[in-house]
Amino acid sequence: MSARLETAGNACTHWDAKAYQQFSRLRQRPVNELLDRVDLDNPQRIYDLGCGTGIATQLLAERWPRAQLHGVDSSRQMLDQARCLPISAQWTECDLLDWHPEQPADLLLAAAVLHFIGDHQQLLPRLLGHLRPGGCLAAHMPDWRDALWYRLMLNTLDNAGHGGTPLGTPELRQRMAARSLLALEDYYRLLAPLTTSLDIWETEQLQVVDGKSPIYDWVKVSALRPVMQALTSQEQARFIYHFLMRVQAHYPQEKNGRTLFPFKRIFIVARV
Repeated sequence: MSARLETAGNACTHWDAKAYQQFSRLRQRPVNELLDRVDLDNPQRIYDLGCGTGIATQLLAERWPRAQLHGVDSSRQMLDQARCLPISAQWTECDLLDWHPEQPADLLLAAAVLHFIGDHQQLLPRLLGHLRPGGCLAAHMPDWRDALWYRLMLNTLDNAGHGGTPLGTPELRQRMAARSLLALEDYYRLLAPLTTSLDIWETEQLQVVDGKSPIYDWVKVSALRPVMQALTSQEQARFIYHFLMRVQAHYPQEKNGRTLFPFKRIFIVARV
């Protein structure tokens, strides 16, 4: 167990491109669903914001092969993987809070990234301002704040320390309990005055995943990164051990050895 905890703890403090690719087929599915609602004939300049290993960028290249593709991500490890793709794209290492395009875009794609960035009341109007007339912002965001595994994560932070004490700082626990996503109605009220067409919807997919601890393997490369970055190595080991025990108790394997992992997402397609 100790080797497992050491490996898992180290992996969570950095963007792990290889681990992120483990569920690439399932991560690609919401991108396909999102792009199916994007009605653009011939976009010239496309930015894939938070492109990661380029799962979505490759789909963009297949659909619009003549477009100028730009992948933007804050992780050098992720971009190193993306640069290996057999597509023509420019890759930029940049925090999205500091990002500005050199020229207005026809399409901004943000697949599973905006939920990491707070204050959508300010962020989304700013992104719309980077579009050409007729341009489109297409985004999907995991909506995990009410998910069972997320509550188990919060409970683990609250009482998995020695003698049932909390792990990490009060600021960490408060930050992880906060909600960065808005209600669907609030996204509409925010974006409708700024757009010519607006499509907002939510889905819940029953993901069927393989592995000994697939739910932990899924969330350790995304939702758990802020937790791991804020904990000491000893706290990381305690957190991972107790979180794994709780997740495995609440998400037992099916008779076929697979695990059921319900997953909600919010989708937005906004055109200016």
